Amino acid sequence: MAKDRMARAAELAEEARDRAEEAYAAAHEAVEDGIDTAHRYMKRQWKERPLAVTGTAVGIGLIVGMLLGSRR
Repeated sequence: MAKDRMARAAELAEEARDRAEEAYAAAHEAVEDGIDTAHRYMKRQWKERPLAVTGTAVGIGLIVGMLLGSRR
């Protein structure tokens, strides 16, 4: 009886591990696709609006710098 329970627990653990691996693989692929999409978007924006992209990057950098600097 105990061996049956142990075998069933081992099967359930194996199934859970397989599902977790599949979920991880799907999430990893989705993140990679999102990064690729964002990269293509940023390259297109840089070609179409270089001053706007530069201004936005400088503005974000200044804000982050002020926020980090105000903690000291």
